[in-house]
Amino acid sequence: MTGLDWAMVRARYAAQPQVRPLAGGSVLQVVSVDDEQICLKQRLWQDCVTRTQLETAYGLLQNRAAPGSAVEFAEELRRYYAGGPDVRPDCTRVPNLSAIILKDLGYLG
Repeated sequence: MTGLDWAMVRARYAAQPQVRPLAGGSVLQVVSVDDEQICLKQRLWQDCVTRTQLETAYGLLQNRAAPGSAVEFAEELRRYYAGGPDVRPDCTRVPNLSAIILKDLGYLG
């Protein structure tokens, strides 16, 4: 397994494009991307996904039998953060934002 090509990720989001959500019609706007994170905003909030979080999601995706849908993957990632080695007891957008980015990059259907 090779890691996520971060140079490709930076190039893809450098122009701060809009990306589609997992569900619904409101789009998200990429507001920044650098060596450490990608930040997106929607009308009511703004949040970031770190490079480490996105690489964790990519690694989990690479270890799956079949890609499945982006929504299914976000739920799998949520379970990972709820009980896996990187437990996050707080409410977080990381699973959804990771799935949105991986879907936009073409890794999820």
